[in-house]
Amino acid sequence: MSIEAISKLTARQRDCLRLVLHHKQSKEIGRELGISPMTVDNHFRSAIQTLGVSNRLEAALMLASYEGDEPSQRLTSQPHPVVSPAESSIMASSSDIGDGQREMTSALREDQVPYRTYREASFVDFPLPVPTRGKPRNDLSIAQRLFWIAILIFGMGLGAGALLSGFAALTNIALALKH
Repeated sequence: MSIEAISKLTARQRDCLRLVLHHKQSKEIGRELGISPMTVDNHFRSAIQTLGVSNRLEAALMLASYEGDEPSQRLTSQPHPVVSPAESSIMASSSDIGDGQREMTSALREDQVPYRTYREASFVDFPLPVPTRGKPRNDLSIAQRLFWIAILIFGMGLGAGALLSGFAALTNIALALKH
């Protein structure tokens, strides 16, 4: 391992390589760092060339071993936390809050956590096939997708049956009035 080569890496290259060890793809890394996926890939290419390795994983592992493989390594380009360590004990637990609010409440004190109604709390974990405020991405499993397809087919059949039944009833009423 060349310490000189690692010292030539830029802060952004190091940030990108650290996120590789968290199993993130270029799109996710770009979203987290506020840069495009192409820029992330350019950082990877430069880092791979600088370190003389064959892929991004080798480069990330080399950086991790150089830095002492500290699992909670902060990204250098991200701001410091809003809450001081002394206040962190009074922060709200993010386990009882929906996915969309976790990032927002991680830096809030307990009295600043948004109020959740019973309705919001009851539907947080129910997988819907449409994007919601709490879950903007479709992360349904194959079984959940098949379940929703079956529900939609059943609902459409039920609706078509009700419509045909209504037409039949109207036809019977029209025939009764005619005679």
